[in-house]
Amino acid sequence: MSAYAQIIGRLGQDPELNSTNGGTAVLNISVASNRQRKNSDGERISVADWFRVTVFGRDAEVIAQYARKGSALAFNGRLQTDSYTDRDGNQRTSTYLVADSFEFLPTAKRADENEPGNGETNDRVKEEAPDETSTAKTKRKAKSKVDDDSIPF
Repeated sequence: MSAYAQIIGRLGQDPELNSTNGGTAVLNISVASNRQRKNSDGERISVADWFRVTVFGRDAEVIAQYARKGSALAFNGRLQTDSYTDRDGNQRTSTYLVADSFEFLPTAKRADENEPGNGETNDRVKEEAPDETSTAKTKRKAKSKVDDDSIPF
């Protein structure tokens, strides 16, 4: 039995596609997931937790092609822990998620995207990547024939 987990966050760097000795595509990435907490003054602050994620096969190729640093993704998979000896001879363990599936998430536009040169990558990704959210919204609108006056709230 293995531990199954979901990690939702943003990529910490541009993905670099590698391959195993057998030729399978592999992608090792870091994902930042923000959470809110209160500091010693009682103010709410955002803290980033970093997670390592490994993706294999066609999924790795798709992420490497369409995602960039800051892209929001959701990963599902199993947790795996490996042990190793560091340079100083100390025994270490490392836990990471081996992704079974992933999903691109919609991202809100940031203020700095309108500056020259900053939106180039995001525009290219939007043009090439399928826009699943607008397709799903269109399908939902087509099925729903409820007028606003019949909604009680």
